[in-house]
Amino acid sequence: MKRFWFWGALLAIIASWTINISNYEAKFLDKPIVLKHYIDRQMDQTHLFKIYYVTNKNNPAILQTIEVGGQSIPNVSSSNDMWLYGNNNSIYNSPNIVQEFNQHLLLEAEFDPSMLHFEGEEIKPYLGTNVFLQFSDGTAGHFDIGEIRITPSMPSQNPKLNSISTGGTSDGLHSSIYSAEEKLTMNEFIVPENIAKDVQVKLQYEGEKARVPDPIYQADVMPNWGDINHPLAKDVKWPIELALQGSVGVYIQIESTNNKAIDALVPWEGKTADGETFTSFFPLLHIPQLTDEDLKNLMEDEVNDGK
Repeated sequence: MKRFWFWGALLAIIASWTINISNYEAKFLDKPIVLKHYIDRQMDQTHLFKIYYVTNKNNPAILQTIEVGGQSIPNVSSSNDMWLYGNNNSIYNSPNIVQEFNQHLLLEAEFDPSMLHFEGEEIKPYLGTNVFLQFSDGTAGHFDIGEIRITPSMPSQNPKLNSISTGGTSDGLHSSIYSAEEKLTMNEFIVPENIAKDVQVKLQYEGEKARVPDPIYQADVMPNWGDINHPLAKDVKWPIELALQGSVGVYIQIESTNNKAIDALVPWEGKTADGETFTSFFPLLHIPQLTDEDLKNLMEDEVNDGK
């Protein structure tokens, strides 16, 4: 009888071990999963753009290069050498880790757009949705990353709108308050179409009245989206007029459950009293934060796409 229970327990252990191994192998990624992105940046070194992807925690694949307009530019992440030289502790110390799961990592790789050198008299913008990526595990090929747009660097200009206060929260709220350096007429603030469904915009418009930033900025405290008692941008009567030192605030809320990486300069066009047109830019950055359910769905989509 004791021998029966012994063999029964042993078989149960083997069965459990087999199931665990099967589950682990089912979760093992044959290749990294690259998240969807919306990137709109200029060809300068003032801001590196990042690519986010999910890889196995054990022996992670590191994104080494991205091909843009026929040119390969390397991952310039500060800790990239640690990964490439096989420092096992780097998976716990690397700043490139965005999130850590039981068997997977969400990583970021940084790229310097100023390393692009297009020949010819006119440098044209690069727009791509399906780009070539190369990883340290030998994975190489075209990945659908959403949209990446890299435009020529613009010559510096005298800013017509001076940023006097900026802020942001971990749940996707971005804001800036601007002061007009002269009398200005501002056209409608429009979020790019490809991310319009992901964000909401409110506007604090004082018109002729000059004022200091909201007390929330003076106290270094950001409000919740629902506490911002200003109209949605779509409900504002455009264009708007700003007097000298008149203030205007832009508040953007990105859906916190949105798994698309956003890194863009949203243009805002205007005109001076002399008729000079100009463009100011609102920086918008969103780093995805995945839940276990998000990760599961991404892996299921990867399996279905591979069929």
